[in-house]
Amino acid sequence: MDRERDKIDHLLETLLDEDKYDFRIRPNYDGGPVVVTVGFYLLSINSINVVDMDFTFDVFLRQQWIDRRLDHGTNQTLYLSNHVIDLIWIPDSYFVNAKDGEMHDVTSSNVMIMLAPGGVVKYNARITIKAYCHMNLKDFPMDVQRCPITIESYGYSDTHITFQWETSSGMDFVPETLQMHPQYILTDMELSQSFTAYVAANWTGVTATFVFERIYSYFIYHVYAPSVIVVILSWVGFVLPRDTPPARVTLAVTAVLTIVTILTMLNSSIAKVNYVKKIDVYLICCFLFVFASLVEYSIILLVLSQVNKMRKKQHENNKLRSNAEDNHESDAHSSSPFITHSTERLRSAMSFVKTRMYTVSFAAALDDYSLYVFPAGFALFNVVYWLDTLKWI
Repeated sequence: MDRERDKIDHLLETLLDEDKYDFRIRPNYDGGPVVVTVGFYLLSINSINVVDMDFTFDVFLRQQWIDRRLDHGTNQTLYLSNHVIDLIWIPDSYFVNAKDGEMHDVTSSNVMIMLAPGGVVKYNARITIKAYCHMNLKDFPMDVQRCPITIESYGYSDTHITFQWETSSGMDFVPETLQMHPQYILTDMELSQSFTAYVAANWTGVTATFVFERIYSYFIYHVYAPSVIVVILSWVGFVLPRDTPPARVTLAVTAVLTIVTILTMLNSSIAKVNYVKKIDVYLICCFLFVFASLVEYSIILLVLSQVNKMRKKQHENNKLRSNAEDNHESDAHSSSPFITHSTERLRSAMSFVKTRMYTVSFAAALDDYSLYVFPAGFALFNVVYWLDTLKWI
């Protein structure tokens, strides 16, 4: 046992001799680029932030490359301490779209180095990354988000380092337990290579694209269903007596304010974007239906107020005519003027009755039509909306 340990000690001292090995220079410097094979194992998806448009995940990052200078000439794989990381060359890989990152060091640095036969170096580290993800929210909350992470070398162009994935199937990196998130389903992991032209030179890298499909049942329960209920409640005013303004106005105004509150609270929980989202279309249409019910009753109130004004004016005219007739002496006038005045009063009264009947019947008809037109229009809107939203047409 001691002999084996001494052999490995001597082997490492020989391989890492500063006179023979310079970790500042990449392997095969005079030859072709170093091929770095990349893989990872997803440990957790901590958050998907719609407000800041980023997502945070925890992974075991694997990198493998060949450094002939570290060929130990045995058929064993040497497992080394993480302190060796400062003594050998390691690719300066970084996440291009990372906002923040962390290397774990509890209880010690979470880094593993292995030297396989033939100078194959295997590097494994546990890291947490918060990466930027440009999200298109036009179909929110029935949207699918594609969030990429790109790994490149920071200091070596494609003439010095190239990257490749260790597998062609990205879902191999994802355990089944992590495919379901409280608000999303990780439906796919797309792997590809990237080529970027910078001012200095061209860089290569690898990209893994997380495909997240949002679970929209939460919004059905907390946004869509309450909005439908509020719209239906606004129709109750159509069957309430028209001579009870406080009840109908309060109901309509409350419905309008409720829809506005739902829309405001929803937009405060997602990113501020300069386009209309699917859910915005639904809530705005709900608002228009509720507001239209308020306008409908406003028209009825306007009609009824005109009737009341006509009644008041008719009453004043009748009173003036009655006073004028009482002031005439009975023996100074013939019966003809009296008959004429009576006839005029009768015609005026009949005209008022006809106008009142017309306006009252108009108000009643408007309520009756609204009781059918509003539900039919809202039902038609829902059919078109859900067929388009769920891509059934």
